[in-house]
Amino acid sequence: MKIDSLEVHSYSNPDSKEGRADYGSQVVVVTVHTDEGVRGIGFTTASGVSGPIIETLLDNAIAPAIINKDPQDNVSLWNLMYNDILPRRGGDGLMRNAIAAVDFALWDIKGKVADKPVWKLLGASRPLVPTYANCAHHLPVDELALRASEYVSAGHKALKIRGTRSFVSLAEATERVKAVREAIGPDVKLMVDVNGSWDVDTAIQQLKAWKNYNVYWLEEPVPPHDISGYKRVRERAGDTYIVGGEQHVGVAEFKSLIENQCIDIAQPNAAMTGGITDWLRIHAYASGQSVPVSPWNLQQIHVHLAAGLENVQWIEYFMPDNALLDFQGKLIIGSQLKEVIKEDGVYLSAPRLPGLGISIDAEVAARAIVEKFQ
Repeated sequence: MKIDSLEVHSYSNPDSKEGRADYGSQVVVVTVHTDEGVRGIGFTTASGVSGPIIETLLDNAIAPAIINKDPQDNVSLWNLMYNDILPRRGGDGLMRNAIAAVDFALWDIKGKVADKPVWKLLGASRPLVPTYANCAHHLPVDELALRASEYVSAGHKALKIRGTRSFVSLAEATERVKAVREAIGPDVKLMVDVNGSWDVDTAIQQLKAWKNYNVYWLEEPVPPHDISGYKRVRERAGDTYIVGGEQHVGVAEFKSLIENQCIDIAQPNAAMTGGITDWLRIHAYASGQSVPVSPWNLQQIHVHLAAGLENVQWIEYFMPDNALLDFQGKLIIGSQLKEVIKEDGVYLSAPRLPGLGISIDAEVAARAIVEKFQ
């Protein structure tokens, strides 16, 4: 089997307000065609000017290099895309997003050839995947608390809200934590994500202010490059876990986080780091260091990784009412996510279709396709 061609299209949310770049409002989709008729689909999200850049990298750099290669040689192809196409660290930055889209498509092909979902290629650890709910809605405090209580009523036993400094003040972040804790009761795990928007002192002082609210974890308390800051916050975090990694890529960066005892739980994202192939390296390293993995976002892909591997604590689950990934969720169909409510929370059934089990909604795509830059 050989790769015949790469088909690349970008899609932009037609319902986004002018001048607003919602997360996930741009999606670059890659279809890898083979000479045996098997096709693989992959994608990555983009924002601002990054969409056309990623598309250009795919069309003009990656495609010519992988034509006529065996699509099932995913490790060799990953190394080629990362190391050889743009040498001298050219595989980093947005190139990793481009690589990820292709790598997802290659894994989709591997699963289809084997007639198995990707998670079964990884070892088939469990048919039910535990989740925590993303409750990071852009809502006033009282409405956020109500939404959180509705999630709990629906069976969720863990949920995450946002306290990002560019979105809410420190005082409002505390109000959100207090109101949500009161709404969900003492037994539901409450996580807070601040997207690396605080400094060390702010993180430590906020954790002191939240001592009575039993915050399960604080996510990305400081910018991703601030390794010493991560460590100092974790040393003073008390009973609250410090987690991070959504903006980190590659084994070397996660090795720095883990060896310096910066985090309790690692959060690699398969699209950010360059696909499933590189994500598996990070998972293997974290597992060897006894650090749990809880991948951030990208539930269509991460459900396979969580089902197929032992050391994945849970995945982040975005419900249909969550506007953060509204467009991506409408464009990318799959992976047949079905809820199973158990006493200890909401689980997702592992996908059953071969490959990744994802497809593109033709009607949404027709409305959202972006003409290629000439």
